Amino acid sequence: YVHRDICPRNFILRPDGTLVLFDFGLAVPDKPVFMQPGNRIGSPNYMAPEVVRRRQADRRLDVFSFGVTAYEICTCELPWPRGSSGRAALAHDSTPKDLRAHWQDAPAALADAIMACLAADPGDRPPGMEDFLRRIAKVAC
Repeated sequence: YVHRDICPRNFILRPDGTLVLFDFGLAVPDKPVFMQPGNRIGSPNYMAPEVVRRRQADRRLDVFSFGVTAYEICTCELPWPRGSSGRAALAHDSTPKDLRAHWQDAPAALADAIMACLAADPGDRPPGMEDFLRRIAKVAC
C-alpha cells in the first residue's frame, strides 16, 4: 500500500517508544491503476514533486514524504519554505539545504539517507523504506 499522507501529524509515539504511522484514509494499493497522475493528495509541505506536478507516482512518494518528516524531526525546520498550498510545494523540485547545515553533528549515514529521500527525481530516491532502514542500520540511537 501507498499511504499518500506521511507527515508528523500522522505519527504517534507509544509509551514504549515505538513510533506508529496511522491515518490510512488516503492509502491505496501499490498498483499503477491506483497511482494515475492528476490527484494532489496529501499535505502540501510533505508532497513529492511528482504529486505536486501531477505526474505518474509510485510508493516513492511516501519515501519523499517520510524524508521531509524525518528532516523536520531532526532539525525543527522544513527543507523548504512552509506553505499551505500546492504553490508552496512547487519548491520541492529544488535541492534543499543539507540537513547538516541545521544539525552539524548529525550521523553521516542518517543525514545522507534522509537527504536521499528528498531527491526531486523519484528514480534518485531509495526505492522503499527497507532501503532507508538498511542505510541507517548502523546509526546508534
